Amino acid sequence: MPIHDWYRFVQSYPPHLVRQYIERFGIGRRDLLCDPFCGTGTTLVEAKKCGVRSVGCDAHPFAVLVSRVKTNWSLDVDLLSSLLRRILAGAEERMIRHGLPPLSFYTMMVRETEPGQKNGYRLSDDEEKLLPTGFLSERPMQRLLILRGQIEELTKHHPQEIRDFFLLAIANVIANGAGNFAFGPEIYRTKPKPDYDVLQHFAQHVGLMILEMERAKIGRNDKVTAQVFLDDARRLDHIPSGLAGVITSPPYPNEKDYTRTTRVESLLLGLLKNRQQLRFVKESLLRSNTRNVFVMDNDSDEVVEFKAIQAVCQKIERKRVELGKTSGFEKLYHKVVAHYFGGMRRHLRALRPKLKPKSPLAYVLGDQLSFLMVPIATAELLGQVAEAEGFKVVGRELWRERVGTKVRHSETNQRTVRVREEILMLQKA
Repeated sequence: MPIHDWYRFVQSYPPHLVRQYIERFGIGRRDLLCDPFCGTGTTLVEAKKCGVRSVGCDAHPFAVLVSRVKTNWSLDVDLLSSLLRRILAGAEERMIRHGLPPLSFYTMMVRETEPGQKNGYRLSDDEEKLLPTGFLSERPMQRLLILRGQIEELTKHHPQEIRDFFLLAIANVIANGAGNFAFGPEIYRTKPKPDYDVLQHFAQHVGLMILEMERAKIGRNDKVTAQVFLDDARRLDHIPSGLAGVITSPPYPNEKDYTRTTRVESLLLGLLKNRQQLRFVKESLLRSNTRNVFVMDNDSDEVVEFKAIQAVCQKIERKRVELGKTSGFEKLYHKVVAHYFGGMRRHLRALRPKLKPKSPLAYVLGDQLSFLMVPIATAELLGQVAEAEGFKVVGRELWRERVGTKVRHSETNQRTVRVREEILMLQKA
């Protein structure tokens, strides 16, 4: 999919849903569409293709970089092509100088560095501590760092948008080739790569990005604005008023750590440098997994009066006790659910005054079984929260079902369950 595939989360919702609801809601060129959980920009890119102005935010700096690059089609493609040639030539020369010959001339089996031989391109000690074990081999990492250094050197006198364009291509190389990880759907470690042709992959992907940007300009929607802010969706400090609608997919209450999914890219692009920065990002994210719950969190206070949410939390905790689950993370399961819906209530409260009267909203949400297989009807429960914040529930529409396996009594006694993913449609009352 042009532009969308510059970089995508593996579980991104499909662009056709955005187009479908833009048309259904009657959102036009004079309107302003919002995605308060913009991720890698699916809503914002598709809105731009439709000629609709948009604004979005995300609390993760890597997601903000991705969305900003994918919605900026005004860069000079001749300049990008010229810089690409210089970046490739300079990076290859530096790789050779640091004992990393061009891969087109050698096979990976005979290109091992002499024992003890190191070059100057390494992560800092703090960065190394954040890198998931085994997710990136040493030689591909060195090549990536050399490439990043060359980009920073050759773009330092150009606008930041130029640098970020090339950095996004590095992110694609990491996630779709150089890294020792994959998704199925959760992230997992794969067989280590002794080396990887970083420059060839980078050159091909940048070439594709430039071509698609040229074609986007022909469509004459390159001037349609799409603003992206680094912002906590529970606050929305930077989102303007006058929104005509919302199309978004917030995190689901599950055990997916969104900072780990893009950890390698964030480190190699220099967006995360130490544990303090990582904690700041986690604190800014909606609470949806046990890895970003902190002692001082109080989002759960917002949903004390919701009997259905409290019932789910109590059921999770009872089942944990019955099963004898005693780890620190397992003890947080019921708290994650309460914090999640409390955080979403804060989000809806911050969003409501920024919407025009009767503005339509579409939230892509999935029911969950992540916490000891206790069902969480995410869209249904969020609808109850939305009504308490002055929204009308217009409906819930099924857009797909996922198949999961539910364990009963023993590991060998299992049954298949179907998990709904729905569009929760709201309207500002």
